[in-house]
Amino acid sequence: MRNNNEYGIGLKPIFDTVIFEIKKQRKKFYFFLGVAILIVFLVGYLLQLFPGYLLPDTQAGYFSGGLTFIEFLTLFSACLFFSGIICSEFDKKTGFIVFPKINKYKLILGKYLGNLILVVFIMAIYYFLLGLLGFFYYGGPINIRIFYSFGFAVLYVIALSSFVTLFSSFMKSVNVTIISTLLILLIGFTIADQIVTLIFADSFEPLYSIVYLGGLITSVLQNPFPDPRYAEVTMGPPGMGGGFTFGQWITPSIEMGIILLLVYIVVFFVLAAVLFKRRQL
Repeated sequence: MRNNNEYGIGLKPIFDTVIFEIKKQRKKFYFFLGVAILIVFLVGYLLQLFPGYLLPDTQAGYFSGGLTFIEFLTLFSACLFFSGIICSEFDKKTGFIVFPKINKYKLILGKYLGNLILVVFIMAIYYFLLGLLGFFYYGGPINIRIFYSFGFAVLYVIALSSFVTLFSSFMKSVNVTIISTLLILLIGFTIADQIVTLIFADSFEPLYSIVYLGGLITSVLQNPFPDPRYAEVTMGPPGMGGGFTFGQWITPSIEMGIILLLVYIVVFFVLAAVLFKRRQL
């Protein structure tokens, strides 16, 4: 049986790695924190100063509008913070230099937790400032759905980080990992979702898409929750053909979104661990 001191000694390298990683990523953290504060200021406050712009009727509607760019912020931060979790150890051998006695899995775990703390803190500041502005415009109490939204945002960024970590486990460099994951998440899933929706319409929901699952961050703020979750929009002049009609899935259901995000997190991390072990061999 191990005593508490032995457990403490076993966890200390992870804690030291977390602290080191937080200090190492502070410039990137300050940049994204500044971007988050700027977005809240522009969307949540400055936009309200224009006479032609009317505040939403409800506080939840205001929060939903203020969170317009949260999915892009979490996506970019996940790609830039987590891209070097594994591949940097093979590219620059930093882990073997700074932590010569640490177990490699503890090193990876410490690096991941350090970056996750930074990203979640950025998101927390975003939500905190938006909540303050919502209280300023609408008074109290704060709509509890913003806390649900924050919970989905954290779950979403963990899913994104697991996806990026998976790529980091077999890519050769940090820059290649960043570019590859950004292209897949920003363009690949979007194109795939549009093609699937065009072919199958409302008969096939794009639940394979992590980007689509991120729609829960703002959808959960709506009361009632969107129903139906599939909508058709007609564009163009209503002439001979009546314009062009295309369908769009708005959001997954809350239950299915939670289940799939958790499944993706487990699957991506397990695959990343397997590939990391094979890469070591």
